[in-house]
Amino acid sequence: MELSKEIEDRDRLARTLLTVVLGAVALRSFRKGKRLTGTLAGVGAVAVGYTATSESEGLEAEIGIETDSEDVELRCSACGEPIVPGQSRRPDENNEIVHEACMEVTE
Repeated sequence: MELSKEIEDRDRLARTLLTVVLGAVALRSFRKGKRLTGTLAGVGAVAVGYTATSESEGLEAEIGIETDSEDVELRCSACGEPIVPGQSRRPDENNEIVHEACMEVTE
């Protein structure tokens, strides 16, 4: 739990620094008369700054992606048994993952 908090703090710090850099680029570009570059850098600074200050749990949580590796289980489409790490497997003719032993039985 502590490691994920440390990573989150580093991520927030990196986004904050990126926001400052993009803001500086935007100001410098506007002073030189480069409006397009200044506008794009300004919009980027606002977007990155918003993500750095928001209390969001991350993009995975927003779009509903589960990243828990404990819950993810690869299953053989032929026999339905779980495929454990290290077991030989390959796609069948329908491009579904099966054990090599199940593949040899069906051939």
